[in-house]
Amino acid sequence: MTRLLAVFALAVLLTVLIPTKAASPESWLGLPVTFSEDGYGFHPWPAKVIKDIKVHTPDPVTMNKGWVTPDWAAWITGGKTNRIQLEVDEIVAKPSSLLRFGTVDGKTTRKVTSLKFAKLKLLLGNTSISLPAGRMEFAEDGTLKRATIDIEQLVTLEAAPVDGKLVTFFKTGNWKWGVLSGLRFDQVVAQGSLTDDLILFDKIGATGLGGSVEGVVSIAVTDGFAVAGDIQLDKMSAQELLSGFFAGHTVQGTVTAKAKFSAAAKTLEELEKAVVTASGSYSAKSGSIDRFGLLEGIRRPNSGSAGGGLTRYQTLEGSFSGATGKSSAVSIRRLDGNNLQGSSSFQVSPEGKLQGTVSGSLRLPNGEVKARSMLLGGTVKAPDVVVP
Repeated sequence: MTRLLAVFALAVLLTVLIPTKAASPESWLGLPVTFSEDGYGFHPWPAKVIKDIKVHTPDPVTMNKGWVTPDWAAWITGGKTNRIQLEVDEIVAKPSSLLRFGTVDGKTTRKVTSLKFAKLKLLLGNTSISLPAGRMEFAEDGTLKRATIDIEQLVTLEAAPVDGKLVTFFKTGNWKWGVLSGLRFDQVVAQGSLTDDLILFDKIGATGLGGSVEGVVSIAVTDGFAVAGDIQLDKMSAQELLSGFFAGHTVQGTVTAKAKFSAAAKTLEELEKAVVTASGSYSAKSGSIDRFGLLEGIRRPNSGSAGGGLTRYQTLEGSFSGATGKSSAVSIRRLDGNNLQGSSSFQVSPEGKLQGTVSGSLRLPNGEVKARSMLLGGTVKAPDVVVP
């Protein structure tokens, strides 16, 4: 019985698939399709084998080797013998060429209903990126509905032609991006578009570190990759957020921040480890800074270390700027702890060392205000406020 089915399938292949020596060019979506043929084989069932496939968009889409089978459902239920399914080893294409798959223009001799690929090589600018196996789904008229790639477990990338754009959709769970390694996300959903020289995600929503992230991230592609982002962090845990950058820090609270960042590299792999430049502003609520002896420094009668007290605040506002592997500049523009007020400006070295100044004022019960300027040293693990 199995042998009979195989013979039957092969007979169908011989009668309904692409002729061994086509008398006229094949077409798909009104686009000429050329290839060389190598006969028939098994993949794992009987299939037509074609090689050197080229779909002649303005910038041709190429596939090295493919296996063609009828769309059995369309053939049996509707007698549609020009519907085929295709599996290929690799697709090489520009995003604009994949976008062209979203329209029909002219005569079509074959309609592809599904296309599976082992690899997708996207040509971007003067470089390329390689994506893993995926699949393409097509509408009744043969146009591309969507391409889906499972990059890794729980990480999916989709692309679809919509209103003249190749719209992209990215979703993942439990993800950390090397460019901003300190940010860990429980879930990310991002939508954008893809052109021959720009990857853009202009609608980003993510959760993690006790809060959420929104923003825009773009990757411009010429001879390399240049990423730029403008993001907002909302109601994140200061302890979880800063632990991604500085182990053993002493800050508690809930953080909202706005940040811009950028990085550049020759390849996507190098971009994961590239120098990231970032700057922005932040506001923290209802927290504390341990071993930050602001109150003790104001009350100290003479010079010396203020010790390791706990400074509580209702509001903490400031700004930051820096780059990976280099010192960062941080300002505390306003520390509001009711009767205790403070401000600071300091540098944080890549090793976590602090160097700067801190000022504070304390309103006493009798209405008197005591103020003092001090030095800030030590490390993020153990800040040291010193009265000069």
